[in-house]
Amino acid sequence: MKRIFAGLLLISVVFAQDTFVGDTFDRGSIDYNGRKVKATGIGYIPQNVINAGQARRAALRIAKQDALRQLIEIVNGVTLTSETTMSGAMFDDVIKTQVQGAIRGAYQVGDPKYLSDTSIEVAYEVPMAGISEVVIPAAGFLDPFAPAAAGAPADETAEAPTTGSVTGLIIDCTGLGIRPAMSPQILDQNGGVIYGPSDYTREFAIKNGVAGYARGLDAGKADDRVKGNPLVIKGVATSGSNKVDVVVGNSDIMRIRSANSSYGILKDCRVLIVLD
Repeated sequence: MKRIFAGLLLISVVFAQDTFVGDTFDRGSIDYNGRKVKATGIGYIPQNVINAGQARRAALRIAKQDALRQLIEIVNGVTLTSETTMSGAMFDDVIKTQVQGAIRGAYQVGDPKYLSDTSIEVAYEVPMAGISEVVIPAAGFLDPFAPAAAGAPADETAEAPTTGSVTGLIIDCTGLGIRPAMSPQILDQNGGVIYGPSDYTREFAIKNGVAGYARGLDAGKADDRVKGNPLVIKGVATSGSNKVDVVVGNSDIMRIRSANSSYGILKDCRVLIVLD
């Protein structure tokens, strides 16, 4: 029984590592696939406490404050677009205050760890959805009440998969060095936007993220965002100083537009990017 449990635990750890896409730090992480930012705080017992109960509460309070400070620093490094990080987006005092407010609403994950030096370690997470709601502009998005897309013309439909409904779009960017972000775009080889804010609703961008990420094509096909019968194309390059935006071949543009026209895959952000 112990061997079975250990095996299941190992599988779960490996699976978690395979699905994580982001950055890790000594005191936290940015998970673009799970859409959350995590930080660990450490609290030491003050010297002026009266009893053990008061000492524990004081250390937990200090650990939480430390975790929130760490979250602010880590959130500053979140990549928003091909040219912008969170620190660059928070030049406006109102936005900065609102982001810090979202961070103050972070929730504790797991139980506190009581360390041998009597300090306490505690982890807090903040969902990217709360951050997105602050930094994503209110205008420029697809009208959520827009009528459903009409079926694609016959000559375009032939470019899309022919075995049932298209359930999403996968762009294979392995080997391109692409980096995850909150708001990536898909571009044609002339720099034109194939997938951007005007192609999806703000509601879906906040709730589900503009795109998902996976390490490896098999993992991408199994992702709930696109699982079923996704259209798979190969990215040809990255764009922007942050290497966030995906460039696709001009020959694949019609395939994307056909699948979107017939099945609305872009409106609700059913887009997944495969990276190394």
